[in-house]
Amino acid sequence: MRIRQLTAVTAAALLLSACGSSPLEGKTGSEVAAAAADALEEAGAVHMAGDIVEDGEESSVDLHLQGEDAEGTLTFGGVELRLLTVGGTSYLQTAPEFWASFGVPEEMAASLEDQWVIVPEDVAGDFADFSLAGIVDQLRNPESPVEDEVTSEEVDGEDAVVVRQEDGSELTVRDDDPAYPLALTDDGDSTSDIRFTRFGEEEDISAPEDPIELADALGGS
Repeated sequence: MRIRQLTAVTAAALLLSACGSSPLEGKTGSEVAAAAADALEEAGAVHMAGDIVEDGEESSVDLHLQGEDAEGTLTFGGVELRLLTVGGTSYLQTAPEFWASFGVPEEMAASLEDQWVIVPEDVAGDFADFSLAGIVDQLRNPESPVEDEVTSEEVDGEDAVVVRQEDGSELTVRDDDPAYPLALTDDGDSTSDIRFTRFGEEEDISAPEDPIELADALGGS
């Protein structure tokens, strides 16, 4: 009898193990977000893409983030910017009208077409959010308080957990190990829908050849 009981218990345990359990089960919203941040940081690379609407102006992002580096495009007001960040230095390549919108004289702006321009240090911080560390920090330190209660749903055939913030934004996290962040959405005054894919996939990201300093293009002004 004793052996039969032990066998039954062991079989039950194996069945439960085979069925698996959620690695996020019982976690609060903040704990799920922290787990997503840890998973993303450990992955070391991710692709992020999506749309943002703020003050009625549409923008989009399509970037591969890898360590301290980034490569891809940003679109603001219908103007596309190619962004490269390598070793802490960011570079932009975009249309002359972008530079002209910031007060660069038309002739000088035209000379920047198809040129990689080094982003000045005093504005480089504006691109900090478009980095792996920036996304990890947003997950760990959200601007709005995180609700304790989470919900479950399915995203592209995968089980997921949804974390909500008081401002209405949501973080969707893969309910598996690793607990990767799958999406960041916001339906508030500023709307956004950002998706994360290609975790841990590395690309060859290198600095452009012969980038120019903006101050040099402006004649040292």
